[in-house]
Amino acid sequence: MTTHSRDESKTYLLHFQLRCISNGFAFGNERIILPDPEKNLDFVLRKWVPEDSPEHTFEAGDGLVTVTCKREIAERLYNDAVSSGQLSIKKGAISNISLEMHDYMLRTMRLIRWRTNFQGKHNPIKKSLSGGYSWSVDGLSWKALADSISFKISLTVNPQWTSESEQFVSTAISGSLDEPLGHELLREAWTNRRDNPRSSVVLAVAAAEVGFKQFASQAFPDTAWILEHVPSPPLVRMLGEFFPWAKLGLQVNGKEAKPPDSLIVILKKAVLLRDEAVHRGMKKLNSETVEEVLGSVRDLLYFLDALQGQKWALEYLSADVRKQFV
Repeated sequence: MTTHSRDESKTYLLHFQLRCISNGFAFGNERIILPDPEKNLDFVLRKWVPEDSPEHTFEAGDGLVTVTCKREIAERLYNDAVSSGQLSIKKGAISNISLEMHDYMLRTMRLIRWRTNFQGKHNPIKKSLSGGYSWSVDGLSWKALADSISFKISLTVNPQWTSESEQFVSTAISGSLDEPLGHELLREAWTNRRDNPRSSVVLAVAAAEVGFKQFASQAFPDTAWILEHVPSPPLVRMLGEFFPWAKLGLQVNGKEAKPPDSLIVILKKAVLLRDEAVHRGMKKLNSETVEEVLGSVRDLLYFLDALQGQKWALEYLSADVRKQFV
């Protein structure tokens, strides 16, 4: 297909593909398909099968994630690729396309795990497949991009992919919404919970502080500049004493929307453990305590998500927190 740009130079259409292994696919036989017609990008996530890449050693929970797109490239670049059978990722236009697909893949994966309460490692991609970056003239026969570098980046639990999840992610990827930073930090804390429990607690409390700070800035934009230029406010006192929850005018099942006391008690414990770990080098934490801290931070972050219009987030509150609003 040939088109003309504004300067009348010829451009030709090529297909591009990025294929990676996701770490922790837990949607059974679901095939998650998320097209973005506006950006002309297509996303597919499914269970990995050995036929996908014979050289890859299968591990339980592996998934295959694929992003494809069609892009116009300059006539000279197109002719060189077709005549030589090679296309280098070092070419500026091709590099930009590969980065666009990579960023799109990561953002979509983050949205999926945020929306489905998918616990697991901080990064959603395990590694790129050999020849994972590829190009094609017809979208059927693919050739690996020359000079491409594989990357390593990691998803776990038993989430559910529903029609509501699909609608949410399809809408979100067409806009600017992304997984909040607090959730990203919590995911990293979850990854460390066994090998480095102290680090896990420190990161979890940081996730709670960042999540609350961003929530407060959005709830009261006039104070955003203050929050952006001062250290994190004392989390527990802000949640329980200082933050004007009533001024939000929000309710959950007819009750004022504010964190329940039971949650604040656990978060207070989490902050004390963090302070002890940072200032006195606490040597040991049992797994039950660490997971209690992680669970309380998750509850807080999803509760704040719900107050910012993501009503689905209420599904992911623990039973103890949810019952406060029944």
